[in-house]
Amino acid sequence: MKTARYPLTRYPLIGGGCVVVEYDENAPCRVCGERVLEASMGGTDVCPSCDCGRCRYCGVQAALVREEIDGGRSLRAWREHMAWHKAQEEPS
Repeated sequence: MKTARYPLTRYPLIGGGCVVVEYDENAPCRVCGERVLEASMGGTDVCPSCDCGRCRYCGVQAALVREEIDGGRSLRAWREHMAWHKAQEEPS
């Protein structure tokens, strides 16, 4: 388990505090399915790469939209992209 600190205000040095959250760094990202590794500003269930909209393997920019808009097409394409990278890493 790891901990993440999130500021309670936009300006944490001016009278603000922090919320400390424990999370499992091995839990899957709700976007790509890979391990979270580190908390992001999007929360502890989204990996920093997906939060920033970039592939953690090749850095390509993601264009994900809500499932209600495209029926989940962009999310499926992103997960296929990540699976392709994962398959390239696995020994033959």
